[in-house]
Amino acid sequence: MDKKQKKKSLEEMIEVVLFRIPKEIEAMRFYKSAAEKATDEAAKELFENLAAQEKGHEAELRRILNELKNQLNELKKEE
Repeated sequence: MDKKQKKKSLEEMIEVVLFRIPKEIEAMRFYKSAAEKATDEAAKELFENLAAQEKGHEAELRRILNELKNQLNELKKEE
């Protein structure tokens, strides 16, 4: 893959990650809300766990985003 293709690939991956981050936040909020409304303790715990997983997904996507941006910046420096 040449530098132009690599740059395009990194830009596309960044776009996908940027699209997904708000979806993870939305899912986390949904599960937090469900946990707050749950009257059954098992359901409440399930929703809290799901919310925590979504928060973890968001954090991982942000880490990936930073790495992709760093790679793209390094590639641009080489131009």
